[in-house]
Amino acid sequence: MNVQVFKFPIRAARRGEVWCEPLKIHFPQVHRLVRKKASLSSAAPSLRHNETLVVCDFSLFNLGGDLTGSIPLRHLSPSEDGSLIVRHHWSKLLANAYLQGVEDMDPDQPCGGLYETEQAIFTIAKCRTRKSWPGPMIFYLADVFEDDSEIGVQIWEKSIGVDGELRTTDIFL
Repeated sequence: MNVQVFKFPIRAARRGEVWCEPLKIHFPQVHRLVRKKASLSSAAPSLRHNETLVVCDFSLFNLGGDLTGSIPLRHLSPSEDGSLIVRHHWSKLLANAYLQGVEDMDPDQPCGGLYETEQAIFTIAKCRTRKSWPGPMIFYLADVFEDDSEIGVQIWEKSIGVDGELRTTDIFL
């Protein structure tokens, strides 16, 4: 039996403002990436061959070949069509497994990939904004291993809503 192993590429990420006290690490800065898309003149008659559409994406790094711009974000705008999850991982293997699981659950939600800082490994993934949430959010998650927990692990979770305030949340507990 041949099994294909897919490894997500690792990119360098810059340190952001969100601090995880139990792990003593900073989460990476989230960036809105602006990319050029191929000319769509045949699909969209109003565009000429030399015109391009610009689309936005999110990442934890700000450099790349097809990028036209990068904007550091503290929070998402109220008009965003989804939320983001930035998660700490203890190893590249666990991070790869997590992203494969995210992709299995919703292949239409693109994964942002694996990122490495001087301190740790992180992933970023898009998720649907639930109706019960106050709007699009950026979630920061980490597994913290504690001896006094019934299952040995606690989920550290913070989020930033459209108001830009960092809060402790328990949505993913």
